[in-house]
Amino acid sequence: MGPGCSIPPRAGFLLFLLFSSLHPLAAGPVSWGATANVAPGGWGRMVPLTNGTWLAVSTVFPSGTNTYLSLLISSNSCRNWTSISQVNEAGRTLDNGELVALPNGAVLLTMRSLIAGTSYHLPVYQSTDGGRSWRYLSNIDSSNGPGGLWEPDFLQLQDGSLAVFYSNETHSNYSQIVSERISSDNGATWGREIWAVCPPGGGALRPGMPQVARMVNGRYILVYEVVGINNADVYFKTSDDGFTWPTGLGTHIPCQHAGPFVVSVPDGQVFVTSCENQVSFSRDFGASWQRIDPPAWNLGFNLSWPALYNIGPAELGAMVTWGGVKLRFAYLLPAVPWPNPYRDTFDDNPDSAWTHYGGSFAVTNGQYCLNDVGSYGKSLVGSEFWSDGTLEADVMLRTPGNAGLVFRATNPDYTGPDDGFDYYVGLDTGGFLILGKQNNAWVPLSTSPASIITNVWYHLKINLQGNALQVYLGDMTVPKLVLNDSSFARGQVGVRAFQCNAAFDNVTFANTAPPRLNLEKQTDGLLLSWPPAGIDVKVYQAASLGSAAGAGSPLPSLPVLSNGQSTLFLPDTAASAQYFWLQGQ
Repeated sequence: MGPGCSIPPRAGFLLFLLFSSLHPLAAGPVSWGATANVAPGGWGRMVPLTNGTWLAVSTVFPSGTNTYLSLLISSNSCRNWTSISQVNEAGRTLDNGELVALPNGAVLLTMRSLIAGTSYHLPVYQSTDGGRSWRYLSNIDSSNGPGGLWEPDFLQLQDGSLAVFYSNETHSNYSQIVSERISSDNGATWGREIWAVCPPGGGALRPGMPQVARMVNGRYILVYEVVGINNADVYFKTSDDGFTWPTGLGTHIPCQHAGPFVVSVPDGQVFVTSCENQVSFSRDFGASWQRIDPPAWNLGFNLSWPALYNIGPAELGAMVTWGGVKLRFAYLLPAVPWPNPYRDTFDDNPDSAWTHYGGSFAVTNGQYCLNDVGSYGKSLVGSEFWSDGTLEADVMLRTPGNAGLVFRATNPDYTGPDDGFDYYVGLDTGGFLILGKQNNAWVPLSTSPASIITNVWYHLKINLQGNALQVYLGDMTVPKLVLNDSSFARGQVGVRAFQCNAAFDNVTFANTAPPRLNLEKQTDGLLLSWPPAGIDVKVYQAASLGSAAGAGSPLPSLPVLSNGQSTLFLPDTAASAQYFWLQGQ
């Protein structure tokens, strides 16, 4: 493909876009690999220490006595583990152990400690020898019942203070809230209680099981379950400082239920898991989420109390408690560009680039088959940043019903036929073509009469240009439906069947909105930035236009994600008398 959209030069710099050969992306940014056993007990969590080893905590459930915590260490990237110490409290039940490694080399351990119904503590223990011995340091919060305190989670804040989040049942008129406290002395004392998440006005909803991480854009993301909303749906909030949180229950994360965990990795991606035993990822700091297909552990919904860890520069670990505490390792895949146009004929490859949401799927005789009589399902492909372009496919309904194409899809879910946010164009054997949108509910927008017969192929084309949507059926010169709508600006494309069996072939999306490189002159250099575009690009530079056409060199610095933009800063010496452009890898 030749040069894309040119950008007029600013401050003496010429910027333009080149694409080299592009290849399909797998259905998710990881490749699951080997597994390891961590501990024979329950509830596992771990933390990297400053000396390069990893420390894990697990709950031990001995017969006839109270539970206690076991500490284990690994010196080979979490592959093998050795028990090194225990923490117990006489007459009390311990569980929900959490660890944090402080910059000074000390390690803190917290947990919930209780005598059921009468005494609830969140004690903190300190180790200065890598977890081999422990001494009591402080108590975060206490309750004499009937309300309890549960599931504490540490996070070191950017200002050097230490935050802890926990589930709190002690407030009247609230079944449960998520509380937070801050320590400015490495856990020796704790400040006032902060209400991080609470249902407006109180009531029976139970936000809890909080987990928090700092994203590469500097913001903090807090995830938690809300018992009382469906199957303990998972929600999140973000904060600039880690202790000032928006009011309300936050924003729903699709495909996740009960006991969530969140981790941010250096390339800017954020991963979430939960007792749904799915792993979701976001490349825009929580604005949109996608499910990784297949999951790390194919357990379905079970109380496995999972966790995620960035084990190495390009490695993720997915921990579950299922027949003991286990880890599955995953390689973080480099961002592989989507081809432009993207095309899938289903002739010689499975649907490995597609992610399934509900329904039944098969690739048969070069056709993508959704077998959804009495059910529903959709499958998505491509970049969540695709916006303008042309989507085409051949569609056949094998049984009466409704089937068609999805576009500009974000935050898909599989719990209901209309869960997610997207546009949909469907062929209906009732005799019409329909365009509508799904925003966790079905909203019809426009229809046109059309004779749709089972076992007949129909060619469907959709042009997307900003708010303008044009739908073609059969006749590719005159649109059957024309609509202006601004509900959804970007997202994946896909196929969908509702209460019928359908087949799809020759799915094509031509992306007409390439990324644009922007620059901003600053006092001490140049700030280059560009929006996510679903393709892997690097900034190239050259000293002249002649060399820019082919012999330029990529900048060695890695971009940083900031406010949804990839950014690179160049000091004056590096930016002087140079031309810059984006080039697909």
